[in-house]
Amino acid sequence: MDLISRLGAWALARPRVLVVDAPGSDEHRWRAEAELDRRGWPLGVGPADTDLLLVLGAPGRELAAAVDVVWSQIPAPRARVGLRASDDVAAALDAGRAALRERARSGSFDHRPSPGSLLGKEDEQAHEGMDHGGGHEGMDHGGGHEGMDHGGGHEGMDHGGGHEGMDHGGGHVGMDHGGGHEGHHMHHGGEVAGLPMAMTGPDRDGLELDVLKVSLGPVLPGWPTGLLLRAELQGDVLTGAAFSWLDVESLPAARSELDPRQVGLDHLARFLLVAGWPTAARDARSARDGLRSEDRASRAAAEDLAERLARRVGRSRVLAWTAAGVGCSPRGERTASGGSVTDRLRHWCEVAGGRTGDDIGLPTLEDVADMVDGAEIGTARLVVAALGLEPVPAWPSPESARA
Repeated sequence: MDLISRLGAWALARPRVLVVDAPGSDEHRWRAEAELDRRGWPLGVGPADTDLLLVLGAPGRELAAAVDVVWSQIPAPRARVGLRASDDVAAALDAGRAALRERARSGSFDHRPSPGSLLGKEDEQAHEGMDHGGGHEGMDHGGGHEGMDHGGGHEGMDHGGGHEGMDHGGGHVGMDHGGGHEGHHMHHGGEVAGLPMAMTGPDRDGLELDVLKVSLGPVLPGWPTGLLLRAELQGDVLTGAAFSWLDVESLPAARSELDPRQVGLDHLARFLLVAGWPTAARDARSARDGLRSEDRASRAAAEDLAERLARRVGRSRVLAWTAAGVGCSPRGERTASGGSVTDRLRHWCEVAGGRTGDDIGLPTLEDVADMVDGAEIGTARLVVAALGLEPVPAWPSPESARA
């Protein structure tokens, strides 16, 4: 085995896995995450640092299209595994890693469709120098903007029609055109290959800043799968936020009853992942999975771990400082909006520690939009992660969500 082959085998020994769980697949995701933690395989934070895409359950039509866009952004070598509830998780992960190693060894990488082809924009991308209607005559947009920067959790292509501006990373929303957006006069607006460009408008301080239509979701670590946030990014804050769920007509009418403590630990784990505390997030997942064990000793150890974790998180001054004042509704309706991020964090700690927390309200998507309006992207992600939103069917209202 030559050096390159050895390095390739070493790099793929623990592939990074991006997990996409269809609504109603919570227990399925818990089993997959437990196996990933047991193997020490890291979770991907976005398409650019992902090796293996793990799709759990049966996504609806809109979510499946979003997953295809995410798949088109994952660099080679890559592998995709679909996992149903009855499938063996360990066997599926082994098969995915074997496929990765084979593709890396042979160098036979599969075709990567451009985002434009997935959005039906082939005609716009096929002609160099065409007039895009936004004052960008003669611009060469290449073959679907391949090579755009999606790395390090800063993915954020605006995907246009159907899933406009879905952001699949956490951080900088919008295409990275490099070096201060050379060749793209953002104040002209318009579209390039179906991707809307920025315009300018007055901000809350009366300054003229770029206004870019962006989105977060529907596939994002620590983010409820299928939730889509559309907003305008002006400077570093979000304005005009609006939330919606994908595939609301095909969502399951009822979810299986899950243990409240395990659910609390799951919400705590996802929040800690977004907050940048991965070791505590792993402990929360470990406690959650241990409580599902049939072995009495394992359950006792998991209960002890959950109590210690709840105390550690609840007493963290850094986390309290980070979340201080985040998520308060501009209208001041704390109960209607489900409380601030700090309130929610304390609630999940109480539930994780085995104590029955007070009901702090069931937020609607309009309440959540009020909470993130005027916030930075990272703050918006903390708010959504803390609330623990779950999709509900289109009846009686597609705009409601439960925490």
